[in-house]
Amino acid sequence: MLRPMSTTPTYRRSAPAKLNLTLRILGTRPDGFHELESLVTRIDLCDTLEVVPQEDGRYQFECDDPTLPADGTNLVLRAARALARHGATNHGADFRLYKRIPAGAGLGGGSSDAAATLLLLNEAWGLECLQADLIELGAKLGSDVPLFFHGPRCLVRGRGEIIDEVAVPLCGWVTLLLPPLCCATPTVYRAWDSLATSTAHPAADRVLAALQTAGGSAAALMPLLFNDLTPAAYAAFPELEQWAVRAADTAGGPVGMSGSGAALFRLYDTEHEAREFAERAAANLGVRTETAALAMI
Repeated sequence: MLRPMSTTPTYRRSAPAKLNLTLRILGTRPDGFHELESLVTRIDLCDTLEVVPQEDGRYQFECDDPTLPADGTNLVLRAARALARHGATNHGADFRLYKRIPAGAGLGGGSSDAAATLLLLNEAWGLECLQADLIELGAKLGSDVPLFFHGPRCLVRGRGEIIDEVAVPLCGWVTLLLPPLCCATPTVYRAWDSLATSTAHPAADRVLAALQTAGGSAAALMPLLFNDLTPAAYAAFPELEQWAVRAADTAGGPVGMSGSGAALFRLYDTEHEAREFAERAAANLGVRTETAALAMI
């Protein structure tokens, strides 16, 4: 059980999910990572992290998702310890994490939680670390972590450490289909290596130009989206391809995949359209669905 909060202040922050609208794999780097280019947007599907700072140097972690590990692999605890070392502090903290972003879905939930941890503890412990320091710490925790220190829409390159905010109009909603799968990112990238396929997808600047022309319509953007990892994810997890085929049949059009999977999605201009598809998908496929705005978070 967590220690009583008494008069100790509780710090709270939302940790939003990300959605890869485009994802090109440009090859394998000398360091073993993959060179990528991805247009990413944040969405308002969020975890919530609460932090109660403690003076005794200990950490306690509680989550409403019992499947989430609380050992050395937990990104919240890893982020806390990394910040404590960087800030040379002996403070501790109690964490409560309320999960809405599923693990292994390609939505960056763990990375977003890690970024929220660094931001909250920097404030709670009074460290006054610069954001650049927090970003550097985050990059050592995971390739997606730095993204969550930036604006709602970004162009991500390199292994994920080169991030440029993009000021493009994008209005609408996303319906997420969340199959009961956990697509491990290393497994999908190994499958991509073994497939050795080449693609001719356009660079992100062409997609951005098309988005400007479309006036920010999410539905108009849908046919332009792609993800080079999709064939690899389907090869590694054949049941995901089956879910995608059924989802496309239900939608009457293509569905996208975020990151290395398993989240599938379709964009809509209105909340009504997004929720209507979510209801049909839940009924026809028996899959968990979520609707979220492509909002400024």
